[in-house]
Amino acid sequence: MRTVLLVMLMLAVAATVTLGQLEDEGPQPRWKPEPGDLDPAVNLALGKVVSFSPQPNYSLTKAGDTDATDLTDGVLCDHPEGLLWWQSKCVGYSYGGRANLSLDLGKIEPIDEIAIRFQGGSPQGSITGPVWMAPMVSDDGQSWRQVGEYTTFGRDDSVAFGVPRHEGEAFVHRYRFSNLNTRGRYVGLAFYCSRAQYSDEMYVMAGKHDPNAVDMSAWPLVDFSTSRPQMHLHKPYLCFTTNIVTENPVGLTAPEDMEPEQVLIRLELPPGVRLVDGSGFGRGTRARPAPPLSTIEPTPVEEGWNRYEWDGNTVKSTKTWGRLFIGGDWPDGTEGTMRYQVVYADGTEAVMTSVPIRAIEVPQTPQPRELLVGLSWYDFDSMLSWPDSLNAFRTLGFNTVSSLLNWTRSAEGIDEGPLAELWEQARAEGFKLMHIDATLHYMAREDEAHCELPDGTVGDKFCPSYRGPLYQWELDRLAQICAKTRPDYVFPDIELWSWQGPVDARQCKRCQQDFANSGMDSFEQWQLQKGYEMWTEVVDSVRAACAEVGAEAPQFGVYGWRTTADYQYTWPVSRFYPEYLQSVQPSSYNPLGWSDLINLGNRIRTERATLQGPHVIPWLSPGDGGTFDGERFRYALLECFCNGASGLNFWSDRTWDSELLAAYSHAIRNLVPAEDLILSGELLDGATVDGPGRISGVVADGQMLLLVADYYLDSDGAVSVKLPVAGAMTATDLDSGETLSVAADGSLQVPVQDGNRARILHVK
Repeated sequence: MRTVLLVMLMLAVAATVTLGQLEDEGPQPRWKPEPGDLDPAVNLALGKVVSFSPQPNYSLTKAGDTDATDLTDGVLCDHPEGLLWWQSKCVGYSYGGRANLSLDLGKIEPIDEIAIRFQGGSPQGSITGPVWMAPMVSDDGQSWRQVGEYTTFGRDDSVAFGVPRHEGEAFVHRYRFSNLNTRGRYVGLAFYCSRAQYSDEMYVMAGKHDPNAVDMSAWPLVDFSTSRPQMHLHKPYLCFTTNIVTENPVGLTAPEDMEPEQVLIRLELPPGVRLVDGSGFGRGTRARPAPPLSTIEPTPVEEGWNRYEWDGNTVKSTKTWGRLFIGGDWPDGTEGTMRYQVVYADGTEAVMTSVPIRAIEVPQTPQPRELLVGLSWYDFDSMLSWPDSLNAFRTLGFNTVSSLLNWTRSAEGIDEGPLAELWEQARAEGFKLMHIDATLHYMAREDEAHCELPDGTVGDKFCPSYRGPLYQWELDRLAQICAKTRPDYVFPDIELWSWQGPVDARQCKRCQQDFANSGMDSFEQWQLQKGYEMWTEVVDSVRAACAEVGAEAPQFGVYGWRTTADYQYTWPVSRFYPEYLQSVQPSSYNPLGWSDLINLGNRIRTERATLQGPHVIPWLSPGDGGTFDGERFRYALLECFCNGASGLNFWSDRTWDSELLAAYSHAIRNLVPAEDLILSGELLDGATVDGPGRISGVVADGQMLLLVADYYLDSDGAVSVKLPVAGAMTATDLDSGETLSVAADGSLQVPVQDGNRARILHVK
């Protein structure tokens, strides 16, 4: 799901430099240090060794094993085109999640500023700054204090930190935590990555104050380390649902060379809040699962608080070390705190972390009749460990349950056991069933199915002209799975090659012979024909197997396939649609900054414009490419449907939490009253915005579904739109119920404000 080309453009030392500005400067140096940056008496970080947890993972920047000094060597990227990701003198994370870094200044120093340069602008591949960041200081490297915070959750600190808007042009920004008046021998940064996170320098600027006069108690003690594993949430707060059981994932940040150890996990919850259940935390295996956390008896600790404790085992850094299902009887919107802590094998206790919590009551949400709403790439095994999962799905308004590869690798035994029982229970309760498959991938692992190279060796990727026994086995495998499970949708993920496609095919003896026999004019044409043959044979095999058992054939869609491009230069998607492909499925995995929302809506609209109906079912991420709050998530879903989508897919299952699930349900409640309009409508054309803001929508039978937004709040409180209407109409807000008047000339004023930056309107 993550096969993307992550393209990095430039970094600059002073606050922000765009590509256009750099081109205008001609031969001038691309980046100039600020005063003091190269003076070790001013920039205390110069020459120091940086420790990471986890280690940066982007392949090109980590080449040469210099990451430990790349951020403190005073050397900036000097790629002639400013392409940061090509240079090993930089540091990069891809889908990094939570990361920590630290350095030792050698002695306690007065510290005025901690800063780091990150690339942004989202020129491609959602390249933005972190979604959250906090600087740390310590006298001894053991007890750490947090001395600042940058966040995009709830409040957006981008303006306060001077971060430019991410609008498609690369820039670099120096995130500064200034006027700290603190001290420390050790300096750390904790941050939560966007999908592509890159930097080439950090700074610790000396203060002129007396370090001994600093009152360190002014800053809170926090759990931070680059030398031992650290339990963490994915946001600086946690929401829980009160009337249904929903999950909250718990991550683990761990250094690369960590040895696994058994730990004790301690969770303390306030009165009226309880641990319903939980799973993971390195406990048990698929074959021998550990007892559920619901078996733990809490211990009273203070004033009605309860403590839950269980053993776990540390693993490598992961976004889903475990899952917590927390419930309670608090009224909707009630806020408080909870606490958690890890006790290590040697008896050392991590700092007790206190986290704000908030209760959410999810209203009973109608399930759409046809709009596809579910979780898609969600491990079906996890549905078993989710208490009362189908009831939660129904209350949230989801109408689709999906299987995943772990259960459906083979048709053998697929119709037996607890997973099969849950699958059939979902069908009996009226849910649609989706099968996600790694079609063609299983045989692609075998040398027999790889390209045959001229020197007598074989390549390491699937050969597009291979049609041997493994190929037939693969067709039969998927066909029999579908015949036994009878899904309503089959959405494979077919990423057999990189974005470049089957590059070995041009020198493959088998491919060259097949091309010669085809009589086609070009190799490119032949390659697309091979793709056409493979996919149509997959679909025909499934349809035949389903017909043989009297089952209705499923609808098909493939991750990343869209009619506006031939996927991996092999799959002619426009030829498949609509006979062999009933939906197109572009992907967009990003941290849902304001510009990401705009780009997402525009992309869906572009795809919808090429189709005969609302057959766009995009792939989004619930946080793998950088987490976000429920408000942004709801806006993203509305952007999809109001620009022509008829459903949603998600990758992966690692970062779903109660807040996002509740926001998803909120969006469904907004959309259900207009479902017929979405499915029968055409893209709105002719509407305009006078001033800041944007408008999207669909129209059918004289009615409109509109999404009017001003994500940056540039409009001073209202977006002015002009609709293509023949007379006065009424716009009803499908969230609040408020009605707005549309003048006879189509003029409409739509109030917006922080917390309500996008409004979904039904106009009739």
